[in-house]
Amino acid sequence: MRRGGAVLLAAGIAVLGAGAVLTACGSPYPGSTLGQQVRSWATSTGLAGSLATLRGDARRVLAIEARHDPAALRTDCDVLVNDALGANQNLPTPDDALSGILTAAYGAAAAAGRDCIGVAGGDEALLARTASELTQATEGYVKAQARLDVLGATGPGRS
Repeated sequence: MRRGGAVLLAAGIAVLGAGAVLTACGSPYPGSTLGQQVRSWATSTGLAGSLATLRGDARRVLAIEARHDPAALRTDCDVLVNDALGANQNLPTPDDALSGILTAAYGAAAAAGRDCIGVAGGDEALLARTASELTQATEGYVKAQARLDVLGATGPGRS
């Protein structure tokens, strides 16, 4: 190996080593434990509010569909999609497992919103799929809460 190549190799190793040190420093969220970091993330991103909003969106979609009001349903379906995509913008979390759970839940909520727009347009075949996706999303929110509990990341008022 030529001398210039050795210098480049040494520089590359130094850069990789520095990257490893920075990665080892951990999360940008305060706390010495993963639970503390997740709690900080959940607080700073408004996780509890996002989940409450998504649950409320789902209730409205189901209630309006039962009344057969296509215009109101279309509006609430759009709101559900937007809220799910907005919540997804706060990912990733400091915990990979929680990120995966929330990614799946938010994806199911967004899919339900897109499908329910078709229901509002008269495609009754999408109704069962919308309900199933809303159930998947709700189950994901429950799993996320359980993961927060396991990490000790919930405090007073829960996230």
